[in-house]
Amino acid sequence: MTPLENAVTVLRCFSLDARELTVTEAAQRLGLPKSNVSRLLRAMREVGLLDAGVEGRGYRPGVMLVGFGQIAQSGHSLGARANAAARRLSEVTGHSGFASARIGREMVGLVHHVGTNTLQVGMTLGQRFPIDASATGRALLAGWSRERVTELLQGEVSRIRPHSPQTMDELFERLARVRAQGWSESREEAGKGVGALAVAVREPRTGEELSVCITFPVATVDAAEHAQLVALLLQARSEIEKP
Repeated sequence: MTPLENAVTVLRCFSLDARELTVTEAAQRLGLPKSNVSRLLRAMREVGLLDAGVEGRGYRPGVMLVGFGQIAQSGHSLGARANAAARRLSEVTGHSGFASARIGREMVGLVHHVGTNTLQVGMTLGQRFPIDASATGRALLAGWSRERVTELLQGEVSRIRPHSPQTMDELFERLARVRAQGWSESREEAGKGVGALAVAVREPRTGEELSVCITFPVATVDAAEHAQLVALLLQARSEIEKP
């Protein structure tokens, strides 16, 4: 079998009765040496198709599959609308467009649309960022109560980057600014020279919430283009949430 066929076979082994899979179990199902299967499972984890098992001994379906499931749903689903909006933003601006979801205290990109500009920056699809230290995460948190944010973070920010909030008070100041202006921004939190603008989108009927984001090189975006990107994001949110 090809590597792709092997990966599909691995995914088909999971079910409600078999939520995790060890290297040994996968090797038995695939009929391949454990060393080969171990490399395959690690590669699948690196791109988000698998996550580490709860106890760290095996693997379980990864967060990227959540994105695939949302996109496969009806075109009226929040995930499908967010994906379409991220694609349009990328086409119009030339920058990378993402739709991201919260997994625990982290944000993960579910879909990534590469723009036409020569220089593209941003996260790797499936890569996780602390929710307090990303534009996408703060866009979501701005819609929460102070108590809910404190409970999720257990009263501590990640301080993963120098430009990220360093205290809970600083985080709440940034969230207040997001609520006031309607959009979130990060600079050099996803990487050196990387800027990001994000808005949260929600589906009241299901409680589902996602973030739509544009990433860009900070050095190449002037004030006029920045304002244009913000306007496009706010327009995208309005279209996504339109009844």
